[in-house]
Amino acid sequence: MSENTLEKILADLLLNYMELSETEIDFLLQNSDYNFKERITTIKNLKIIIYSNDHNPPHFHVISNDYKINAKFLIENGELLSGEMKSKDLKRIRAFYESPKTKMVMEKIWNKKNKNT
Repeated sequence: MSENTLEKILADLLLNYMELSETEIDFLLQNSDYNFKERITTIKNLKIIIYSNDHNPPHFHVISNDYKINAKFLIENGELLSGEMKSKDLKRIRAFYESPKTKMVMEKIWNKKNKNT
């Protein structure tokens, strides 16, 4: 699959699945070296974030609005790397991760944003 085709698929996924605007998607695809945090989605009061130029292994952060939860999960398998959370919040994150598109979209975002790590 060509890079251009993959970017079109990713753009469609981000537009429909992650609810980013076309302008935001175009900017992200054209500025892969842009250093910032990419909020993937919010589940209840939990923000799911991938930071650009973050350290390996590929992971995502889950941070609550009140900052009482600050956890990391592996993108590869959804395993909790660090942090603590109530079982109901952990179930929400696991349900999010089990969605068929989640892992693919997060891997693509990680690879675009962290290609130098």
